[in-house]
Amino acid sequence: MKFIKIFVIALFSLALTGCYEQFDMPAPQQEMTDEVMQAQGMQHLTIAELKDMFFPLNNSGSTNSQAETKYKRFVLSEDECTEYELKNNRYIVGDYYIKGKVISNDEQGNVYKSLHIFDGTAAIELKLTNGLFADFPCNLDTKESCWVYVRLAGLYMGSFRMMLSIGDIPTESLNAYGIYKYYANSNIVSPNKVAQYVFKGENCTLTEGKNATDDIYVVDNYEESKTVYNKDFLGRLIRFNNLTVTYRGVKNQNGVESYPALTSGSNTNIYPSWLCTSGIVVEGTVQYVVSKPWYKLAYSINNICLYGSTALCYPEALSTTHASTPGFYTARTSGYSRFAGKPVPEDGATGSVLAIYAIYSHSYNFSETSRDQSAAFQLSTCRFQDFLPEYYNSLTEEDLAAREAWIDANTPEDSLALPQTLKDDDME
Repeated sequence: MKFIKIFVIALFSLALTGCYEQFDMPAPQQEMTDEVMQAQGMQHLTIAELKDMFFPLNNSGSTNSQAETKYKRFVLSEDECTEYELKNNRYIVGDYYIKGKVISNDEQGNVYKSLHIFDGTAAIELKLTNGLFADFPCNLDTKESCWVYVRLAGLYMGSFRMMLSIGDIPTESLNAYGIYKYYANSNIVSPNKVAQYVFKGENCTLTEGKNATDDIYVVDNYEESKTVYNKDFLGRLIRFNNLTVTYRGVKNQNGVESYPALTSGSNTNIYPSWLCTSGIVVEGTVQYVVSKPWYKLAYSINNICLYGSTALCYPEALSTTHASTPGFYTARTSGYSRFAGKPVPEDGATGSVLAIYAIYSHSYNFSETSRDQSAAFQLSTCRFQDFLPEYYNSLTEEDLAAREAWIDANTPEDSLALPQTLKDDDME
């Protein structure tokens, strides 16, 4: 009898363990397809068609007020809209979906809470949560990627400095100095909510070349750089070959300023530098754009992290005085990225950059010959190994040690500490 009781208990325990194992191991998610999306009544849009539904992109980048902050909400009926949305044409009616290949990887933190997709017509950012590389993989070495499907009803398409994205509800808040900040949309931070809108499709391979439909577009020289100097290439993954690092308004490794700082509207831009665009107090006065000479890819000291900017261009653009010139780019690195502390390449270093291509402007006009010269065309690399690998791979340990020693000796004292500690939301 005692043996029977022990056997029954053991059998029950084994069954219970099996239940727990099944509970902890969810069934694999089915790959999404067009047939499944359309069977639910959704209509496919290309990303280019989606962007055409927005307001005209020209001069849409300002977020100084609610009226200037441009967004459109996807709804199934006008009954879902607020009075403000109805009055100001801030909505799109229809049960639409888009799809695209993943062209970004957020594992190293420079691309953060964002998934960038491209469908052969255009690219767009999805503002989601972190750790996306695990669920929506993109291997930029092997070019193995996957398709992603996005149901739009309930989401918002918004513009920030003229870059369009898909995300959650628009937000506004006061920054640390009591100044309103408006955002055309926000991140979908809940993984459960992400799962309601964003679906992984079949695996795929990214193509690379000079065709407009290639997933990785290749630019080799200044003349070819003019091709991407338009809104159709914004958000694309582009490989810029043969770029040159250029220092602007700061001392280089030879102890000279090889080129003067750039003018950008009423601001003066120096490179390389750390940058704060939300305002910090300097000698009792709030300054809204502050940059300081900085010889590492980003600022990250004492839990304070700021973006760093490095300028690169083709030789034909070296003499420019404005960052909006064709063939001139600023590489933007987050202080939270894994490679924030890497040294900036020396002035004149050359190599390639594989990056998400973007504009940063309040009021740029692509259709005019005389354009707003406060715009900047930015490159955001997903991984350190995609930023001038030809330069970094050529450095020996002795070279790196010498470079670090030079940085320590030549970084100005007032660049080492901020006048006032910043909150995280003041560093964007």
